[in-house]
Amino acid sequence: MEESSNKIINKRNNRKRKKSFLKNARKYAKKGHFGRGSQLDSDTYNYFVKILETFKDGFDSEEDKKVFANNVFEQTKDQEINCCCNQVGCRVIELLLPYADNDIVKQFLDVFSEDIRPLISDRFASHVLECLVSESCKRTFIENTPQEMRLVYQNFAIKVSKFLLNNLEDYMWDTYGNHVIRSCLINLIQLPTDNSNTDKQDIVIPNEFSDIVKEYGERIISWPQFEQLCMSDLTSGFLQVLMKCLKNTDPKLLKSYSKKLLEEIFNKNSQEKDKPKHLPSAFGSQSVVMLLETCLQLVNSKLFMQLYNSCFSGSLVKLSTIKMTNFAVQKLIQHCQEKEHFEGIYDELVDNFPAIIEVGHSGILLSLSEACKKFRTRQGSFVQQLMRALDCFEPEERQNSLILCLCRFTTYENNLKKAIENLQKEKLNLHGTLILQKLLDYNKPIKIVNALLNLDQNALLNLFSNTMGSHVVDSYVRGDFVGEKSREKLVRKMMGVYKDLASSKFGSRSFEALWNVANLKCKLQIIEELSHKDASWVNSEFGKIISNKINYLLYKRNKEEWKNSLNKSKENKKEQLLAKVLN
Repeated sequence: MEESSNKIINKRNNRKRKKSFLKNARKYAKKGHFGRGSQLDSDTYNYFVKILETFKDGFDSEEDKKVFANNVFEQTKDQEINCCCNQVGCRVIELLLPYADNDIVKQFLDVFSEDIRPLISDRFASHVLECLVSESCKRTFIENTPQEMRLVYQNFAIKVSKFLLNNLEDYMWDTYGNHVIRSCLINLIQLPTDNSNTDKQDIVIPNEFSDIVKEYGERIISWPQFEQLCMSDLTSGFLQVLMKCLKNTDPKLLKSYSKKLLEEIFNKNSQEKDKPKHLPSAFGSQSVVMLLETCLQLVNSKLFMQLYNSCFSGSLVKLSTIKMTNFAVQKLIQHCQEKEHFEGIYDELVDNFPAIIEVGHSGILLSLSEACKKFRTRQGSFVQQLMRALDCFEPEERQNSLILCLCRFTTYENNLKKAIENLQKEKLNLHGTLILQKLLDYNKPIKIVNALLNLDQNALLNLFSNTMGSHVVDSYVRGDFVGEKSREKLVRKMMGVYKDLASSKFGSRSFEALWNVANLKCKLQIIEELSHKDASWVNSEFGKIISNKINYLLYKRNKEEWKNSLNKSKENKKEQLLAKVLN
């Protein structure tokens, strides 16, 4: 396992980094190539490159960004389509449209509306069209949008969506057209995306918008080519988006999709499941697996269990050790809705942790650790089996190595080969550190607490100064089931190295977490340690931040006043807590 993970890391490190879009744009300009797609003259092309450079440098305010965008669009007037069909021009317009005034956006809507058909399939203009659909839908829901413009935006979104609906056969199999259709569906109902920070729960979707989404759903489910849609990555991706949109607009139709997929796609040739060399038919291609994962996220408890029984039951171990299918197992665990269902999944996997670790699919164990917490079941078993899998369960003294074995996601013997001194800068295993944090949140985390407290101070210092390791401290001090005495033991355990923690980037995070749970007596000891002899930590970049947070200068000036300020702060926190309880 260790050797294979090192190969993956080396391969990743040796991979050539792609040049940025801006660097490529400059390079091609020097060679006299002014972007792919439609041709721009050299002055216009270089102007767009400068726009990208300026935008990348940033602006002092959102208002400045809007003024900048409007000025740029003054230069594209009457050249909108030509610029949108050019690689660099498309990027600039797509980037700036969200900041443009309504009249400028309307100008683009009018131009695109004149002949939308060829633009949908254009490799560059289609991206601008997606942006226009997005802006039209978004501005429909903005309160200060003038009513006249709101109607313009709404009509454009409806026009594009219905045009695509009426010409599905032409655009469903087209790479760019397919993505425009997806954008229409997502934006019509304001489906939150993974990188969306806006709260869209209070938005009321117009009936005209939701009806279009339903019409797409009704049209597609009766398509003769439905099975073909499932077999291609492009069209499978569309189906996944459609199903997510139907969850918010027509749950009944979504249920029909789930049943159709289960009966006609996932269970196709289901008799082959009993053959030892065959997986369930749902795992025959990546595109079908992705549909299965989407179903697991969206269906109710009854359908979830049908999917589990038909596609996973009896094959979980094998599915967990195959690269293409292990993510589906993770989704199965993450979206399990009933405690009894999860226990069945857990019991099928519990004796096979070593095989899962050996192939590097630690995400499955992370999902199990989260579900054990969520359903408050199998927690003790999970910890014990994890220890066994990492070979640090017996003899008992090996259990103290669980912390580092987990952080590195390696066995006891392999962990011994690694130096503690390199731990601070070492690339730890993300899943392993996240599992460790979850274990500290279990109902009875005593084995994890003891393992951490029994670590050598130098090992703790290096772990807590590590980018991922620093988050372990947060989980330890905030854990509902980590006792106050255990927190105090860790605070005391680190006495003597607080200067080192305070002066490093991630160590300072750990310092702050420990400081916040330390009692007055411990805080006095810590700050006395910091002020003793060499106080160079104060001049470090992160030491200055810590110095301000603990009011170090006040302590140096007047210790009694510093103590009083701590007491006042403590009283304020009590009052705030009481106010929360009363409210």
